[in-house]
Amino acid sequence: MSASVTWESVLAAPTPRQHIAQLYTEPGFLARAVGRFVGEGLRRGEAVVLVVTPPHWQTIARRLEDDRSALDDLQRRGQLTVLDAAEGLAQLLVDGLPDRARFRTLIGGTIDAATAAGHGSVRAFGEMVDLLRRTSLAATIRLEELWTELMTTHSFSLLCGYSLDNFDSQIHRGLLQRVSTAPSDVIPVDDYARLDRAVERAYADIFGPSGEPASLRSTFLAHYARPAAMPDAEAAILAVRQFVPVMADELLDRVRHHYRTDHDAPAAN
Repeated sequence: MSASVTWESVLAAPTPRQHIAQLYTEPGFLARAVGRFVGEGLRRGEAVVLVVTPPHWQTIARRLEDDRSALDDLQRRGQLTVLDAAEGLAQLLVDGLPDRARFRTLIGGTIDAATAAGHGSVRAFGEMVDLLRRTSLAATIRLEELWTELMTTHSFSLLCGYSLDNFDSQIHRGLLQRVSTAPSDVIPVDDYARLDRAVERAYADIFGPSGEPASLRSTFLAHYARPAAMPDAEAAILAVRQFVPVMADELLDRVRHHYRTDHDAPAAN
């Protein structure tokens, strides 16, 4: 992913069948991202389906109302559909796993209805994966697979929200890689430029202060097979996990430190 590509640009104009996963720790970042994804879709005359928790919908709705979107009217006209994520998930599970037939009835049927309303392209945002992720990784991967499978027969773009800390070493030991296999794009943080600076400094901390860290990072990026489109800085973190695993946690600790101190540092005059 080019350094000039931002999460805002990814969410503003997703292509049909583009599947985006967003990681977040602050609900405000989720609201900004979903607000961008949904608001741009509605302004372009596209239909939007949200499978969302009520508290998050309230926050997202406030952002959309700030954009003067007439939400009630949009829902009456079928351009905007809002489903409760927990209720939807309860309808899908059979023996703890999402059922294909039930998924196609609920989600596929909702996408069909949005398309039939005559609004052209459809965008969907879902939080069921995050609710499920807290109890079963296998069921989460299965649900992601069902979303991906549905996209082979229905033309829509998809954003999934995961309340995961990108700087938590635990999620970098398999969970992030597994979660990243279904989506086409991963949004790991809210500030790509700051992440890039943090990774550059962390590489220097771990691999030396000369020009060797930059060369090593370029080599890693050239050989690392990304599971999804993501910022180069994120791929550089995951590459160390693959190629030099003994140093991966230390590097991530340094990235976290630099990312947070950069954020907290006062702006220069």
